[in-house]
Order: sequence, then structure tokens, then C-alpha cells
Amino acid sequence: MPAGGAAGGGLAMAHQAQAIAMPAAQPPPGAEIPGQMGGPPVTVAALGADLVDKSQLSMKQVKNVSHLPIVAIDLCATDPMVASFPPKPSEPDLSLRATIIGKLQPEVSFNKSESSQKMLKKYLSKDKSYDELRKTSLSTSSKGDVVTIHKPYQWMGMRRLQDTPDFVKENDPVVKAIGKREGGATAAISEEASLEGVHVTNGTLDGISSPNGDDFDRVVYKVRLVNSKKAVTMLPEEATNLILAVAQTSVARKNILEDDPLDYPISVAFPAWASHDACLEAWMDSVPGAVFYQRSIAALCGAMQPGTTQSTQNALLDRITKVTRALLSEHQKLNDGTRFEYEPLVVLAGLTIDGIECTAVQVSDVQDSIPSCVFGNYKVLCNVSYPTNDGLASLADCMQELYKIQGEVAPEVEGPVAFVPYATNKDQLSGLTKSLDTCRAKLETWEKVPVLPARIDCVAIGTAVMAAVTHGRLARLITGKNNKPKPALAMQIHNVAPTAIGVRMSYKADVWAPVKTIFDFDRRVPAGPYGLDLSAARCAAMLQVGAGDKLGWESDELDDAVDAAIKDVEGSKGIPKREAAALCFKLQIVQKLTRDGEWINVGDEIMPLTKIDDEGDDEKTVACEKIALELSMNSMGVITQSRVGVLETVVQALKTSRNSTIRYWISIILAIAFFGGFLVKSYWEESVFERDTKRLLAYYKHVVPGSMSDGDKQNAKYLVWKYKGKPNKLWRRLEKKYGIPVLHAHEYEDLEEKSEEEIEVENLDDEEESEEKQTGDEEKDL
Repeated sequence: MPAGGAAGGGLAMAHQAQAIAMPAAQPPPGAEIPGQMGGPPVTVAALGADLVDKSQLSMKQVKNVSHLPIVAIDLCATDPMVASFPPKPSEPDLSLRATIIGKLQPEVSFNKSESSQKMLKKYLSKDKSYDELRKTSLSTSSKGDVVTIHKPYQWMGMRRLQDTPDFVKENDPVVKAIGKREGGATAAISEEASLEGVHVTNGTLDGISSPNGDDFDRVVYKVRLVNSKKAVTMLPEEATNLILAVAQTSVARKNILEDDPLDYPISVAFPAWASHDACLEAWMDSVPGAVFYQRSIAALCGAMQPGTTQSTQNALLDRITKVTRALLSEHQKLNDGTRFEYEPLVVLAGLTIDGIECTAVQVSDVQDSIPSCVFGNYKVLCNVSYPTNDGLASLADCMQELYKIQGEVAPEVEGPVAFVPYATNKDQLSGLTKSLDTCRAKLETWEKVPVLPARIDCVAIGTAVMAAVTHGRLARLITGKNNKPKPALAMQIHNVAPTAIGVRMSYKADVWAPVKTIFDFDRRVPAGPYGLDLSAARCAAMLQVGAGDKLGWESDELDDAVDAAIKDVEGSKGIPKREAAALCFKLQIVQKLTRDGEWINVGDEIMPLTKIDDEGDDEKTVACEKIALELSMNSMGVITQSRVGVLETVVQALKTSRNSTIRYWISIILAIAFFGGFLVKSYWEESVFERDTKRLLAYYKHVVPGSMSDGDKQNAKYLVWKYKGKPNKLWRRLEKKYGIPVLHAHEYEDLEEKSEEEIEVENLDDEEESEEKQTGDEEKDL
């Protein structure tokens, strides 16, 4: 829906919203303009339908937790902020609002004692509950005789320490402290510590086996709570779950429910640089049922929450209302008969101790009756982020890049209505606001855009609201087919890719082709599936033409040379070459977290043109002919891959191809015979029909000349059609009726010619007799 006069009206109404009861609102500005207020009227009965964002949750998951409050956590804050959204009421209530619960410590502390270590070990092996661990091992303070794990969620999904971003290692007090003492962060990482404390090291997902340099590797903690015991291996996911449990317990204290707090649904927002496959995969595996969002969108949603009193009006909503009214007034002066359409653009700048990100978002679809979702449509245009410990130093570059990209991807969009900085504490927000006010002067046409800081808790509040939408607790009515209203989620978010996805291929050992980008930054997501057709013939052709050696990867001649070489390696003679090429071919999926960053590997190298043959005593890898690899990317940056087709060995594929060719030509021949038979049959039946019609007409002409049947072609056709398939019966009846046999049409012609000859002979005899008589008479007369 256009955001014209409805924008002003919806915001004016929303400004007067109360936390629990909504007072009567004044008529919104622009409401007198037809078509500016969007959507059908809201009815409670219609909004009672079960709704869910199926891209993240199933209906069953939502129904199982609909009676529980939602726990929203902003882990990127200096002290993680926790918010909550109420359970789904029995009757739809659009006035529900998210509330702030409080702050958490970004760490987990364990008491140093033998009993504490034993309890931790039993908890990790699922023999003890969280409550038992909390009473015995966990400490509410990071001071004193305790062992503390700091920000474990930053390590989630990390495979190896050497691949971990520097800002993560520098933000870990253990790694940083020992790194300074031993000459570098990597020196701080030991496989087994001999003293009490916590150490970060390379391990595996099961916590037992040794790292093998594959996708099963994980960065783990070695936790020793007493010198007399062996260190306990703990995954970052397990430590993070303890922080989440504290958040769930905090929300449970505000609600009188008998359910286990650990069953409360969780929602988390991530900055763009953390929205990578490894991290999100770890979160989805360790916190099933949780929902995840882009942190910038959560911040904007939280910043859009209207004030609960007249004294707490929302400056951003006021600004959007003011700009919308001004543009509406200009449009009315033009009086050109066109519809007023305007979607405000908001530019956000978010700062944490881990990095900086800037995002351009358009909002539209004003919803007057839903204070938690003043706008129902969020469309992200672009996002630029940098993971760094000094985000303010990178703000100018980040904004310049955003300004440039926004002009490229959406040149028709007017400038932003406001800059919205958001941070994790007051000092950060103050510094970010000042730096943003300075750098906007260097942005042409944006230098006068006002800077309107958001609240510190905007991310947590926005995350809770977005989770409520995903769980179907906030809904609206939209116009469906036949102009009938139907319920829908109260908010639609159109994200862009926070990262870039590509593939790197290798046709011979240790030689990799340049990365082929599949999904680039700012690509609208979800995206895919994108298919890659892989074949052993092409791999063999690549080797034959010397791709990367004789011909460069970017050479214009490479594709033509490969296409020509494919013909040489096809067929039975090329089987050895294709098998060797398939066994050498490797593919690596890669991901880029920042625009100026490097491609990082996602998972292990794969050999898509091979399969394991387990027939017999020994397993062996065999080469396959072809397969299609499909890649997809969801709205958060998670990559999914699937193989489409049947993996057949090169020899099997050749036989299958030959059989397919034979079947193809046989099917063509049978089709020709089948349809040709119908054509021949049709032609023959038509010929017989015409022949019998002529035969009947000829018979009538011969037997009953001059009668009504003589020359009546329609009657003849009818009789022939009536006796179709049994013409002899017709001929017998005619013979019985007229007493004359039925001949073929050409036989009557022969008969007539013969009759004419006889008639001519008889005439000659008559003439001779007449002449003789005349002569006799003459002689007599004479």
C-alpha cells in the first residue's frame, strides 16, 4: 500500500498508544484523501486464525509454545539485554507490547571446587539438570574464586582457532591475556592446561576425538575447576545455553506459569558480520525452536515503537509524519490526478564493541491498530558492515559505501528521512551520534538529514516484536483474492543477503579456479536454488585444454576450447579420461562476510562426481558421470545444498546414455508408426467411402435412371455410412430389390461402351436393309 497520507495518520494515532489500553485517537492527517488508509477493517474474529512464519517455524512448534512468553535477547550489547512478549491470548489483542526484563552478564562463571566440576561433567553428559547445575556449580558473580567463560556465543560455529576472526580472539580475556604474555593470541591456546581456569583450544564436535582438519572440528573450552581433576571439554554452544537459561529464568519470574522456563521460545538478533553459515548452523542445532533476525531490522522495529504517553512521543515517527505531510501537500498542489505514493527511507547505523553496520530500509503499509507494528512492510535496500574493535573509525567508510550502493540499487528512491544511530550503551550512542553528525556532511544530498538516536533497548524490543509476528501473535487483515479480507502476519520483511556466497572448483591437485559468485551482497533473499551442472566430460575437457595453465581462467577462448574438447572425451574411448577427471574434481563452497573481506570456506571440500561403492569387502571411491548441485540461501545467510539426479558411474552412465538413445529412436519409430497408422487408416477409410458412394450412384443411374436416387449424392453417402463395415449387405439388398447385380463404377462405363458399339453395329445393319428395300422398291417401281 502507498505510504502517503496513511503514514501521517497511522503515526499520529500510534503516538497516543498506551501500554495496555489504547485511548481514542484523533483523525489521522490525510485520512480525508480517498485510498490513503490501507487494508480492510480489522475484525477480532478474523485475526483469531493460526498464523506462523513457515520459513522459520512449523505450526506445531508455534502451537506448543503459544501459552508461553517469548524471550528476546540482544547478545551484542555490552550487557546482553533481555525483552519479553506476552503469551498468545485466547482472544486476539493487537495492543500487546514487548517489555524490557533487564540485563545479563555476558559470561558464565563456575565455582572452583571438586563438587562443582563433578556436577558440570554430569550436566554435560545429560545426567543432571540445569537447576542442579545452577545450585552447585554456577556463580552469580564473575569475581572471587570462580572460573569465567566470557562471551561464549562469539565462538559458536568456529571450526579452528586460526580461522577465527581477530576481533573474537581479542575480545576474549583468556586468549588476550595469555597472548600478551606468550607473544600472540595463538600462543595462548593450549590443548590441556595444568592449572585451574579455562582455555580455548582446537577440538571436535564430540569433545573426545582429535582435530582432523575437517568440518567436524570445533573450537572448544577446556574447563578445570580443581587441579586434581582433568579438564572438562565444553563447547561454546553449551556455555551459551547457560546464558540463555538465565534469560529464560528471568522472564519466568515475571510470569506465573508452571511450565519449565527452559521451554520458553527464544529469539536472537545478529549483526550482518555474524550472519554466516557456521554461526547460524550452530545456533539452530543448539537452540531448536529459536528464531533469528537481522539486528538492524530489529533495531528499526524497536525504534518505531510509539510512546506510551504524550510526553514520550517518538521522534522518528514524528519526523516521518512531518515529511509525509510535506510531500503530500506538494502532491496535492500539483493536482495531476495521480495517486500519492511514498515509502520513507531510513538509514540506520549500529555500533557494538565487535563492529559497525549501516543499513538502508524502506518502510510502508501503515497499521493504525497495531502499535507494536506501526509499519507492516520493511524492505532492506542494502547493508554494509565491518567487524572491528574500533567501529567509530570505520563509520565514515561504512556510510560512504552505503551511500554509493543505495544509489546503484535504488536510484529512484529519494533521500532518507532520518539517520538512526543505535548502540549498546550511552557512551557508545553519544559517540556514534556525534560521528554520524560529522560524516553526513560529506554525503551529497544527505547532509541535512537529521540524526535521531534510538533507545539503548531498541534491538531487544524489536527482536521480541518480530518474534511475536513469527509466532503469529500479531496479525493484520489484507485484501486477498476477490477483494476478500484474509488474516496475515503483521509484518513482512524483505531482506538482502548479509554475506556473499560462491564456489571454488579444482580440476587437478592443489590448483583452484577463481571463486564464482553465486549470491552476492544485497541480493534479495531467500534466494535459490541455483543449479550447477557438473559433468566428468567437462572436467576432462578442462584438463585437456590446460585450463589455468595454457588458457587463463578468465580467457575468452577457454569456453570455446572446452566445448570443442568435450566431443573428444565423450563415448567409450574417453572413459579413462572422464574417470580420472571426476576423481580429481573438487568443489568448495565459500562465503564472504564483508565486502572487502576474504572468502572463507564453508564446510569441507566435496567431491560431487564420486560416490562410495560398498559392494564387496572393501569400500572404494568410484567416478560418476554427472550430477546437478543446487545451492540456496535463506534470509539470514544459511546455505543449503542438495544434489539433484542419480549418481551413476562413468561406465553405467554410458550404457544408460546408449540405452536412452536406443529407447529414444524406438519411441520415435513407434510414434511414427502409431500416428502414421491412424493417418493411413483414415486415408483408406475415406477412399473406400468415396469409392462405394460412386459405385452406388453408378448403380442407381444404371438401374433407375432419372429417378430421385439417380444423382442424389447425399442419399448415397448416407446409405454408405449406414452400412459402413458391411457393404456386401447393401449390395445384396439392392440386387434383391432391383434384380440386377451391383457392379463397380468403372464396370458400368465399360458396359456402356460395349452397348454403344452394339448399337452402332445394329444401325449399320438397319441402314443396309433400308437401302436394299429402297433399291428393291425402286426396282419394283421401275
